[in-house]
Amino acid sequence: MAALAAWTAGLKVRCGGVARNRMVRVLFLALGLLIVASAGLQAQTQSLRPTPNACTSGSQSVRVCNNDFQSCNDVCVARALDPSTEIVGCTTACCYKFNVCLRMRGCGPRAINCD
Repeated sequence: MAALAAWTAGLKVRCGGVARNRMVRVLFLALGLLIVASAGLQAQTQSLRPTPNACTSGSQSVRVCNNDFQSCNDVCVARALDPSTEIVGCTTACCYKFNVCLRMRGCGPRAINCD
């Protein structure tokens, strides 16, 4: 700010008049207001953008849960091929784990009916 005052004082001496000094100050004030207004407008337009939903079908949270669910069901299918393995409730357990996964990630409304 002191450098600006010194520069405008030097301008006053070189230009030889108070009117030019006032004009320079008005121009700097207008320039400052323009910069502040454009920064405010940019911040306002950025805040109007909707935040992405973390629970859409392609989101990472849902993909992780879907992958875990598919893997769990694959294990159930593999266990069913072995006649000596108990598989009762295997797919139901996978379903419950899937719903827990979704709820832990804040995607509870995407849970499925396990009955």
